[in-house]
Amino acid sequence: MIKSVLIGFGGIAQAHRSGYSKLAKDGKIKLVAAYDICPERFEGNIEINLGKAEINENENIKFYTDLEEMLAAEKPDMVDICIPSYLHADMAIDMLGRGYNVMSEKPMSLDSENCARMLDAAKKAKGKLMIGQCLRFYPQYQFLKECIGSGKYGKVLSAFFQRLSAPPIWGWENWFMDYSKSGGCITDLHIHDIDMVRYLFGEPDAVSCRAGHSLTKYDTVQTSLFYGDTPVTAVGDWTLTQYNFTAGYRVDFEGATVAFENGAVKVYPKDGSEVFSPELDDVDGITAELEYFAGIIESGAENTENPPESAAKTIKLIETMKKSADEGGKIIDFN
Repeated sequence: MIKSVLIGFGGIAQAHRSGYSKLAKDGKIKLVAAYDICPERFEGNIEINLGKAEINENENIKFYTDLEEMLAAEKPDMVDICIPSYLHADMAIDMLGRGYNVMSEKPMSLDSENCARMLDAAKKAKGKLMIGQCLRFYPQYQFLKECIGSGKYGKVLSAFFQRLSAPPIWGWENWFMDYSKSGGCITDLHIHDIDMVRYLFGEPDAVSCRAGHSLTKYDTVQTSLFYGDTPVTAVGDWTLTQYNFTAGYRVDFEGATVAFENGAVKVYPKDGSEVFSPELDDVDGITAELEYFAGIIESGAENTENPPESAAKTIKLIETMKKSADEGGKIIDFN
């Protein structure tokens, strides 16, 4: 059984905590402890844009406010980094250097230079590195990938993705609203769909991005990604006060439209047959990514679904999008 510890116990860590609780039954991986500099974090369940996490009251994890004490006492096989984004790179590099397997939340880092440092550390490390691009593991998006890969509905004619939220003001010392720490919506929220577009379609030929700056920088983002003659668009916004979080996609194929809206996936065939909802696994992406990472740690298998090199390429694309936004939406080649 793989022993894991959480480094950081804020909002997203609660979703990870819930995932471990769900996976504890099969005995493959267990969360044994969590560290945070703020002891009050251990007393509640922070509500984020995904809502409150489901917590197993019998999980029996230990809490620490001293990182070194936790590592020495628990001797984990894996560390799960859920601290603010600007701290990801240094913590991941440190933990890899100590021989741990490292799951680090997205974004991989705020810039390509630090991503390169992480990749270099991972190449030299005994343990494995994976970045928490959890959307790749959600059944709703895996179904879409299968539709595209199999060609069962023909060629993709257009694709649209969106992710909208109220401002994420639950963070420690309101760090999300500090651009130097979060990278803005474009790097924290919009990145999910940008990474997914790459996962589904590969690298775009070029990109054009328009952004509004109201709370931090790049807070409202509209991105066009160019794949030959197929228009692909993604929209992200975290300025919508009191707005209920919503995310989804609408992809038009030659033979059907596949849409993920209002929490459900539906297929709208163009041959006139009945609209239907496919049967999907009842699992969330965070739980599934933790299970996947545990599996490759145990087996030593190659990470084919979510390698850190791909996460680094997503950051490079985000940087290109920022450049485009700074130049009024100029179309910029990406290669």
